Amino acid sequence: MAGGAVFAEGPSRAGNASRWLFRRQHRFAWLLLVPVLAILIPLFLLPAAVLLRNSLNWDDPSAIMVADFSLANYARILTDPYYASLFGNSMLVAVGVAVITLVIGYPFAYYLVRWAGERRNLLLWIIYTPLIVSVITRVFGWMIITADSGLINTLLIAIGVTEGPIHILFEVSGMVIGMVHRYLPLMILPLANSIAKIDLRIQLASTSLGAGSAATFARVIVPLSLPGIVAGLQLVIAVVLSDFVLPTLLGTTRFRMLAPAIYDEAIANVRWANSAAMAILMVAVVVLVLISMNLALRRAAPWARSF
Repeated sequence: MAGGAVFAEGPSRAGNASRWLFRRQHRFAWLLLVPVLAILIPLFLLPAAVLLRNSLNWDDPSAIMVADFSLANYARILTDPYYASLFGNSMLVAVGVAVITLVIGYPFAYYLVRWAGERRNLLLWIIYTPLIVSVITRVFGWMIITADSGLINTLLIAIGVTEGPIHILFEVSGMVIGMVHRYLPLMILPLANSIAKIDLRIQLASTSLGAGSAATFARVIVPLSLPGIVAGLQLVIAVVLSDFVLPTLLGTTRFRMLAPAIYDEAIANVRWANSAAMAILMVAVVVLVLISMNLALRRAAPWARSF
């Protein structure tokens, strides 16, 4: 009996020790979140809460902003065709830039992971370089390149594609070129990370079962890299929707984007409550896009959860 009691007590002590260890690790995991929360709460959540509160006020030219608790600003924005065009233009450009960066970035990411070899570090530096250089510096560089007398038009005229300069600067096309250059790294890096996780044995198994290179790429590599594709699309769409610098310096007032319009609404028109509502709706659109793409990924590629 005594031996049985000792035998029964052993597993009980082991279970208590494991539960104590789990609770300790759980508390330590929460401690790891403290630095992030210390930055996120005062620098994002609190300003977002103030912005949300301001969006419920109403604008008075004589008093700048009057305290209220009304959804009138949201109703105006959601029913006015002008604001609908702002959101439509911004979403169109965001999706277009995301698709262009995906088409350009996927072959580069695949080469970087599978074939670059010793050149991988050099190519990674080429990717990182646009992130190091100031966006203003890059904008002025693109102004020189896309001007009527710039490099692009000079080459097009020299090879006989066009007889006169094509207007790129201060047009949607020039703005899109600048955005693709700026945000291409945000597409390549998640793609490269996702492709690197694909086991080469899966690719070899597909080939040994009779699938050609094109079929293996389309039916094996691309589906397994969907997490990277979705992550890249999410990053690019989110940053393009909130971009202020490139639409202001490279774009045109004939094709208004959301972020510059919010700035003009607050500074030029002194309508702080209305601009706050526009900003909240912009954040809501970004969150809705991110959640929708995550849900679509889980439904279309349930295996992606393990990647």
